[in-house]
Amino acid sequence: MNKKILSGTIVLLSCGLLAGCGSSKSTSSSASSSESTTQTSTQKRSSTSKKSSSAKSTSSSEASQSTSSISDSSTKTSSTATPAKVDDKTAGILLLLLVEPNWMKQYIGSDFFCYSPAGENPGGSDTAGYSYITANGDPSSFVYYKVDGENVTYKMWVPSASGDVAGGHFETKTVSLTTLENDYYVTQSQKNEVDGYVHQLNRESDYLANH
Repeated sequence: MNKKILSGTIVLLSCGLLAGCGSSKSTSSSASSSESTTQTSTQKRSSTSKKSSSAKSTSSSEASQSTSSISDSSTKTSSTATPAKVDDKTAGILLLLLVEPNWMKQYIGSDFFCYSPAGENPGGSDTAGYSYITANGDPSSFVYYKVDGENVTYKMWVPSASGDVAGGHFETKTVSLTTLENDYYVTQSQKNEVDGYVHQLNRESDYLANH
């Protein structure tokens, strides 16, 4: 009888241990599964966050590049403003800024520093059809020029090798009107300066009438 009771007790204890072990494994498996699910969810959130951050960074970079492009375009447009086409008198001033800037700036505003259009040029055949600007001195004080489309042809009297003015000769050269405009008549500051010189340039016919 005692042996049967003892055997029954052992069997019950064995069943209890097996049940406890199964429950522990189930709990461990459930915990492991829960932990795995949590890690996967965290990884997904992290991945989504990284993608979102990357997208924002790309968008910010593209916006910055776009702003930079607009700024560069604006700067280029400002620095390459189209020069205005000029009249004959202004073309003469632009030419002097190239060939005789100091001489022009020294005498501009004087009553004898004058401009004469081609139709009023009393010169000979060498300068027929040419306008001129002069300080009304010897032949070397005249700069003759003719605007023909995009070309400005000009003549200046060059003394002889010994410095003799009377024994000199005309030297003829050509320059592009566009080059003169691009060099001296693009910015508002340049235009104001040139227009000021033009305003001070007297008419040769008026000067001759009073002298």
